[in-house]
Order: sequence, then structure tokens, then C-alpha cells
Amino acid sequence: MIDGIPLDYQELRAISPQAARQAILQILKANYGKVAVTARMLHITRRTVYKALTKQRLGNLADNSKTAHHIHNKTASEIEAMVVSLKQKTRYGPLRLVEELWETKQIKLSKDTIRNILRRNKLKTRGRKHKPKKKGERMFVDWYSAKAFEVVQIDLKYVVDQKALTQEQIDHIHKLHLPLYQWSALDVNSRFKLMAYSKEKSWTNGLTWFLWVTSWLRSHGVNNEIIYTVDRGEEFGGRSWLKLIELRKLLSAFGCKLIQNHPHSPQENAHLERSHRTDDDEFYIPRVLAIPDQDTWFKEAFNYLYYYNVVRKHSGIERKTPWQKVTEELPTIDDKMKLVPPLLLDSLAVSLGPWSGYHALAQYHRTFIRVTAFSRILNPQISRIS
Repeated sequence: MIDGIPLDYQELRAISPQAARQAILQILKANYGKVAVTARMLHITRRTVYKALTKQRLGNLADNSKTAHHIHNKTASEIEAMVVSLKQKTRYGPLRLVEELWETKQIKLSKDTIRNILRRNKLKTRGRKHKPKKKGERMFVDWYSAKAFEVVQIDLKYVVDQKALTQEQIDHIHKLHLPLYQWSALDVNSRFKLMAYSKEKSWTNGLTWFLWVTSWLRSHGVNNEIIYTVDRGEEFGGRSWLKLIELRKLLSAFGCKLIQNHPHSPQENAHLERSHRTDDDEFYIPRVLAIPDQDTWFKEAFNYLYYYNVVRKHSGIERKTPWQKVTEELPTIDDKMKLVPPLLLDSLAVSLGPWSGYHALAQYHRTFIRVTAFSRILNPQISRIS
């Protein structure tokens, strides 16, 4: 006890060995160097007191290292330096370092020996700390100055939306096994719209949709660079950097770019999102219960799309129809472009054959789209709808 304050040496040592030994020395000084009295006061042995005195003379009150002074069969320092150097150069793990040392230096070490060497030298062999690459800002897209088909918004709509359709209409769609997903592409300048359907939401169908939209526009006279804006759905590449790289590479061969919108930012595809409400109000809600089968579904969709593009006037483009706006911007556009067939992407993706070689399309000039498998596949579908 010091001045009425109890002192527990073991507790103090658990906090700081240096502070504990400093306390021994202070109490020893207060007791005029009486070792036995100091030991009784702190409930320690006299040997502990003498050890504190010895460490004071050496100028270091800290604990000694517990590392062995002599290591049996310790690896030679020059070999250890070689392992450390090789690790720094190659970043290999223990197993690969074993093979590399044997193949290049004919030095045979076990993986456990190399692991221990690396642990002893972890400050030297520690790799550069990974710093995630900062993603750049989304490229600014000026909707208002964009000309026809310079900016095209792509999105996927879940047809059986409970916020739009009644339960009776939803049950009707499920009962007849009608498509559940609507794929849309909309030009922000003219509001011209393309649509397709599928029963599955998949990356394959998303890729097919990009190729179909590109082929339709290019084959009807749209020659300018096209910028596609999409959300972060997995069907459009999502968080897969590999899919995005491959998709951008494929589209770039046809003079197109792909921009991902910010997460949870539907306003960045505002024109297309607004058109989905029109689809509900003017197509699905009034017509879906009158559709008896899938063939009728696609005929109705074809008629609606023609109405949307050629007949319906839009307030956002000065009460003009999308087709009027397109022909004003592109007077030489192919007149057949307005007859857009709403396709079933599931069957189209299968008809195109194995997808392992889809990137081969990007090897050809843009005009190649005119004579691809798309035209051979689409002709029967267009004739069936019309």
C-alpha cells in the first residue's frame, strides 16, 4: 500500500511490465533499499526485486524477447535472403516458391520452412496494399441537344406489376403463359420506341436485345454514333465487369457506347420510365383481358407500337408523333423502320445458335448486320405479326 492506495503488482504488470518494475524501484527507494520489506509489501519474491534492479542497470525495464537464442537447423541467412528476394519479385506463395527455388537454384526447402521465413520477414515481404480503383463519374449525357438516335435509353419492365394491373389481369397473363418481361429502347430526341418480350430475365436475352436494337437501327439508315444508357440490372451486365467489358467491346464495333446509370437512379432513364406508364394506361390495362393467346398478344403489341410511334402525339416533342420527329431529323430514313415487330427474345436467342462465339459479330463492318442471322430469323416473325 502506498499512501493509503493498495497496489497490486500483478495487475500493474499485466498493464505494463515497465511501469510495474518502475513501481518496485520507487518503493525500494522509499524503504531505503530494503529488498525483503519491498517484496513483502508487493507480495512478490525478492528475486523479482533484484531482477528490477538488474534491468535498471542495463537501462531497459521492458521484458526480454522470448525468441530462442539458438534455433536448431536454422536456415542459412543467405538462403533466407534469397527466399525473401524471390517473394518480393514474384509475389508467389510457399508452394510456388518451393518449385521456383528448386527449378532455378536447386535449393530444396519445405513449404513450412518457407512459410516461417516469410512470417519472420513479413514487413519486408508484405505486398503493396490494395487500393480499389476509384470509379469515374458517369459521363454526362445532354438529352436536349442530342439528335435523333444519338442517345437511346434501354430498360426492362415487369409486365405483371401489381401497382398497375389488377389481380384478375395478372392471373390472366399467368394462366395463358404470356410473356412477363417487356424490353424497351427509346430515342430521347424523337421518343421513337422499340419493344420486345421474354418469359425470362437473363443476360442472354439482354445481349440479344442490344444486338437486335442495333441491327434494326443500323439496317434502316441510322449511321451516327449511338449512346445506350442502362440501369444496373444483371440482365444488362450489372456488377459483372467482364460482361460489361465484352458488351462494350461488341457494341463499339458497331459505333455504339454503353453508359451505366447510377444505382437507384431511374430519373437517368426518365423518358423511358415515363413511357412505361403509357404502356400500362393505353395497352395493358384496357387490352390484356381481351387477349386469348400468345399470337394475339404479339399482334396487339405490334398494333400498339405502331400507334405509339406513328399515330400518338407526344407533348414532350411539341405534339408531334415520334415518326414525324424522326423524319424531320433524318429525311432519308427507311420508311419500313416504323413497322417495328415486338419479338420474343427467348426463341430469338436460341435461334442464333451457340453464344460462345457471339463476339465474332464484332469483327465485321456495320453493314454486316443487314445480312446476319437476324434478318433470316425476323422475316417469318414479322410476316406472322402483320
